[in-house]
Amino acid sequence: MSTIISIVIIAIVIIVLIVSWMTGKSTASRPEFSENDYPEINNDKGILIEGPIYSEVKEACMDFCEMINEMEYHVIIKLVRIDPNTCLLLFPYEIDFKYYCYLLNYLEFPLYLKFNAKVTGWLTSKKIDQWIDNRSVNKRIMVYNAADKNNADLVYFTTMDQIGYIVEFSSNEKAKELPSPVRRFESCKRCVDDLNILNGELIVSKS
Repeated sequence: MSTIISIVIIAIVIIVLIVSWMTGKSTASRPEFSENDYPEINNDKGILIEGPIYSEVKEACMDFCEMINEMEYHVIIKLVRIDPNTCLLLFPYEIDFKYYCYLLNYLEFPLYLKFNAKVTGWLTSKKIDQWIDNRSVNKRIMVYNAADKNNADLVYFTTMDQIGYIVEFSSNEKAKELPSPVRRFESCKRCVDDLNILNGELIVSKS
């Protein structure tokens, strides 16, 4: 009898522990996304991705958001279809420059998808942006990836006055100026003057 009682007590303890763990996990999870909880912030950040079809770009965006938005919504993407093989990513609620660079890099080198893409971003740099130094602050910059997958942990950017920089994700230091830019700055030919007026699909996670 005592053995049966012991088994029952152990089973109850295990059930209580499982329930507590599930409750704690559910409490710690990110809240449901609601557009009403986030004020829109006009900005000029955009990322153009050329090559993959819309559904592939959408899946890559969902994968990235699922990884980054684990506890809160750091990245909220508005995905705009330009043509069958061109998409534009906008950020109606703003996005930190660090996550912007990570996303731009991920779209060209996704973990779970195989496609060939050319990914380029444009924005006006700010003093608060990570990696941005005084020489490149408050300038239009063009951000892009290395051509080699072996250098997938960095991005380059070129300022509007054709000064090139390299950003290494593993470093907290300012971007390093290059002797010459890897790509010359050019304006986005597929963008409109006011990105905030474009309609698109909001992406925050896989679900």
